Amino acid sequence: MQEYEDWKNWKNEDFGKTAPEDNAYFSKIRKKFELNDNLTVLEIGFGNGNFLNYCKQNNWDVCGVEVIQELLDRATSAGFSVYGGVDKIQNKTFDLIVCFDVLEHIEQKAVIDFLKKINNILNDNGSLIIRTPNGSSPLGLTNQHGDITHVNIVTTTKIEYWCNSAGLVLKYQDGDIYPIYNGKIAKFPVRIIKRLLQLLIERLLRWIFSPQSKGFLSANSLFFIKKT
Repeated sequence: MQEYEDWKNWKNEDFGKTAPEDNAYFSKIRKKFELNDNLTVLEIGFGNGNFLNYCKQNNWDVCGVEVIQELLDRATSAGFSVYGGVDKIQNKTFDLIVCFDVLEHIEQKAVIDFLKKINNILNDNGSLIIRTPNGSSPLGLTNQHGDITHVNIVTTTKIEYWCNSAGLVLKYQDGDIYPIYNGKIAKFPVRIIKRLLQLLIERLLRWIFSPQSKGFLSANSLFFIKKT
């Protein structure tokens, strides 16, 4: 059987590299949610380490969680502090916890317990950012069903229920962040046009097929959650 990290094309030599488009995306998220300097950060499901490296570049004190041993070994070799599970984190709390493309890998019945564990290691007024395939969008089908390890379809109403059950508060939900400038200046005019068309078409369809939530034509959903 092909290893998951090979199938994802996460090459060892690319570990911890933040491409210009990744940097633009993470910077847009930082600005969107007004994330401060000097944060203590935990990324759950760090994959090939591009966000870990972004945090390092921005002088955030970052740790990571992964379940794939090869990725844990790569992160350790790169000098990052990492854990094989949330349960293994002791005597440490965080200002920000990030889960990019993680919740869809967790069975529905286990989500509340997972979020409770996150709540326990969040500092007071700490923040949680979650990105998942958009379970309410036809454009989310490729992301949702393109990975055999996805076992959970995530929607805003489910997130609200899970957060309420885990003592967390959903503050923001929408489609994914779309940086107009993604590190490639030549594509800047095209991306402006595409973004304007996306916003126009979504607003029109939300009106025609109302009620529909914001971002329902985005392939991914983005959630910003606070500790109560």
